[in-house]
Amino acid sequence: MYSKYHQHAQKIVLKQLKNFDIMIAVGGDGSVNQIGTSLINSPVVFGIIPSGSGNGLARHLNIPLNFKGAIELINSYQKPIKIDIAKMNGHYFLSTAGTGFDAHVAWKFSTVTSRGFLTYAKITLQELFRYKTKKYKLEINDQTIEVNAVAVTIANSNQYGNNAYVSPQSKLNDGFLRLIIIKSFPFYFAPLLIFRLFNKSLLKSKFVVQYILKRMVLTSPTEYVQLDGESLTMEGKLNIEVIPKCLNMIGSIE
Repeated sequence: MYSKYHQHAQKIVLKQLKNFDIMIAVGGDGSVNQIGTSLINSPVVFGIIPSGSGNGLARHLNIPLNFKGAIELINSYQKPIKIDIAKMNGHYFLSTAGTGFDAHVAWKFSTVTSRGFLTYAKITLQELFRYKTKKYKLEINDQTIEVNAVAVTIANSNQYGNNAYVSPQSKLNDGFLRLIIIKSFPFYFAPLLIFRLFNKSLLKSKFVVQYILKRMVLTSPTEYVQLDGESLTMEGKLNIEVIPKCLNMIGSIE
């Protein structure tokens, strides 16, 4: 079945939920989010044929990025794996969510007609040097932290997509989320940070801090957030938590 409008995929899943043992998303991270989050705590097995620009969850699950390989994986799988899902103020996400620069880029990306990695990269580079850091309040593991940051990302999987590893230590089935804070940095460090993002060494930067948690409360000065690359607006406090091993997936976790 083809989705015809925003959130249509979710309606299709909820209507057909009792009729199938396996449901497959053919699309990018947005479609994967709509379908996957509709299958939380369901016995239905979820598979992905990636056809988006980022394919973050598919990459983490070692799903081939070509149709033939993805279909062969679906046809040959023996047993699903159970993965964690995360929740922010009633909205679910599979890979990453955040506020700050990544949310700003997601909002900009949602306003242009062309898609794909090159468009995303162009917007990122255009906005990077004009974006101003903001002050965030974080309530984590019984402590309150205030920090000036470029980006505050909550990661369930290890990447945004396109092998941009914002949280290289993340595991999809460990019952924890990773909070990645990119603090203010001199502009001439930007190329090194981008390099670290793609070679899995971002956490080695002195401008990056990681927290491991099950839940947190985030107070942001901006209403823009991104969930699995999709731009949303949320005002007030952001309550974030992990829901352990609640989705049956086709794929593998190293």
